[in-house]
Amino acid sequence: MAFNNRKTCILERVRKNEKVTVAELTSLLRVSQVTIRRDLQQLEQEGHVVKTYGGAVSTDKVAFEFSFQKKLQRNMSEKQRIGQCAAGLVKNGEAIFLDNGTTTLQIAYNLKMRRNIKVVTNSLCVVYALESAEGVELILLGGIVRRGWNDLYGPITEKAIAGLHVDKAFVGTEGISLKAGFTTADLRTARSIEMVIRSAREVIVVADHTKIDQAAFTRFASFEDVDILVTSQGIGEKEKRELRQRGLKVIVV
Repeated sequence: MAFNNRKTCILERVRKNEKVTVAELTSLLRVSQVTIRRDLQQLEQEGHVVKTYGGAVSTDKVAFEFSFQKKLQRNMSEKQRIGQCAAGLVKNGEAIFLDNGTTTLQIAYNLKMRRNIKVVTNSLCVVYALESAEGVELILLGGIVRRGWNDLYGPITEKAIAGLHVDKAFVGTEGISLKAGFTTADLRTARSIEMVIRSAREVIVVADHTKIDQAAFTRFASFEDVDILVTSQGIGEKEKRELRQRGLKVIVV
């Protein structure tokens, strides 16, 4: 089989599975491992894949993982303080919802040693963080996987949310604006979060100060929908006063 034909097969495999191994390509294309390694090197030079130990991954997957890790690390110390503070708001016996935000994930890390709580989530990262926590009953909502963000959305997710009631919902945001309210960039998840907010007795938004006075694409909550904002010390006195005037309890950590 000529290189161009092998190239087509390899790229189809990469697009389907996001990664390939030398062993599987050797078996699939009936060529030597030396040939496959040479092909992967050529495809890497062309920008189609990134070589890994024993195989290769798509450049899209690498770009996502870099972006996600970069987002996780941004303002990390602030997110950790916010997560620790927000976790302290959870009482034994409560059922809570955690969304897929990187700040919300810090709450999950601080709940690992808790006992007798229920955590409902649409985030695979939260599931990974709490899977081994024996005192936490973990409930993962079904739905469509939102590629690149490790969470679930869609009609199955919404149907599950409609049948639930939680004591507290912890959600992140990409923007908090006096004019726009609480906003996110993705329409696919906005409706799910709106439904969670309606099903919760208390709503807590967790966001570092860089999200304040920002507005993303679509609103998922107004100020009347949210009870508490846990944010970081970079918030200005003027912004803090204005948010409290809108009825929010603002906790700065």
